[in-house]
Amino acid sequence: MKLIFNKEENNDITVKIQQGTVAIDFTYTEMIKQLLENNDISDTDFGNLTEEEQESIRDMLSRISEIFEDDEPDSDDTNETENE
Repeated sequence: MKLIFNKEENNDITVKIQQGTVAIDFTYTEMIKQLLENNDISDTDFGNLTEEEQESIRDMLSRISEIFEDDEPDSDDTNETENE
């Protein structure tokens, strides 16, 4: 998923999601849909954001991505549960 950030003149930050070759307005629904299909937010355009803003957003995106990671139980964990 590609997110495109831009800081407006009034310091508001806008976000768009690239869907195919078209950038659409950001919605949480679309973001979640894309994260469920492919948990990858590595392609990000930070436009005119400062380094501090970029780092803050990278941290936030990393935390969001962690939520959508597949959590496969280890075979050792399964055996321990069965033996208890």
